[in-house]
Amino acid sequence: MSNTAAREARRFHSHAYFDHAAPERVAEASAFREFIRRTFAANPHLEVRAFHAAPAGPHPRGSFEVLFTREAFADYVPWLIFVRPSAIDILVHPLTGSQLLDHTARAVWLGTSLPLDRQMLEAEDARLLASGASSKNPYLPS
Repeated sequence: MSNTAAREARRFHSHAYFDHAAPERVAEASAFREFIRRTFAANPHLEVRAFHAAPAGPHPRGSFEVLFTREAFADYVPWLIFVRPSAIDILVHPLTGSQLLDHTARAVWLGTSLPLDRQMLEAEDARLLASGASSKNPYLPS
């Protein structure tokens, strides 16, 4: 991805992971999700999304997702660095059209990195490409 393309990334996700087998960790994650919602309620560039109390998709633990734009990045990500509960690990990545690259090579971790289901990410990329729902990102190498 070129420097120009990196500047073109407009949307991002954060995935907050927690131990779904420990009720106290599920409660902590739920409370942290609500804290994010309250803290950024006035920010139209950030949306707190679904809470998954068990592994879902390529994600190996319970998680919740936050969608945010470049406009919110400078406020939200540094805030996460300082307020993230130590038992919650967070993956931050851009949304460029490649599930695999976005969740791996283009991602940053706050806390401990976790293994994601790479085959599932590859399959989703192939499915989107085959369906025409996702065109090849012009910023990626051929």
